[in-house]
Amino acid sequence: MKVPWLVKEKIAKAASGLIADYEAVAGYPVAPPVPVEDIIERSLGLTLSFEDLETILGSKGVLGATYVGARLICINERLLEQGPEGRLIFTCAHEVGHWVLHRRYAQAAMRQASNGDVIVCRTGNARERIEWQADYFAGCLLMPQKEVVSAFHEAFARDALVLHNMKSAIGPPSLFVDPCVENWARIAAMVCEAGGFTNVSMHAMIIRLQELGLLINRTDAPVGWRESPTIC
Repeated sequence: MKVPWLVKEKIAKAASGLIADYEAVAGYPVAPPVPVEDIIERSLGLTLSFEDLETILGSKGVLGATYVGARLICINERLLEQGPEGRLIFTCAHEVGHWVLHRRYAQAAMRQASNGDVIVCRTGNARERIEWQADYFAGCLLMPQKEVVSAFHEAFARDALVLHNMKSAIGPPSLFVDPCVENWARIAAMVCEAGGFTNVSMHAMIIRLQELGLLINRTDAPVGWRESPTIC
């Protein structure tokens, strides 16, 4: 499915608008952890279900699917059993991104091809434009800029951390966090704790901190780099 290019600001505005809509329905301001499952059902009026999508769709690596006509968001039930909560919640938020940003394109594709108005998300499609947009939306929804910046400043009392090295020069963990790639999961964990982001993975927070210019990576390490097991 082809979708137009969207600037980050427009995607972020759509995510913040959804939070505002939910606040109007719920009658109270939303603070992290953002209740994505409740937003799906109460604010958007969609059904959220957990199914064996790989069997249903006959394809491996399926994480979620958004059925536009049926107003249904379906998540691979294996995410309930495998991995931390953060991946499950991010997948839910990702599917919400498809609903908010892409459902009209799915409807148009259905009218033209008559092959169903479903958006299927697979692990191998992450680089596609439609998937990047849904990922960015999910990050903005779960980790709103204002709350992330506030939590970062509470945790580190500075504008940004610049990572020049892969490994720490300090040695064993101490009260001081040496800004380096080796410690970025620890940095993300401190921000999550300060801001109450209990349903967000460290990996997702690392990406969000870099998107907001709070964590500046001057090394060649990819976001998921880790030398040894650390916080998920």
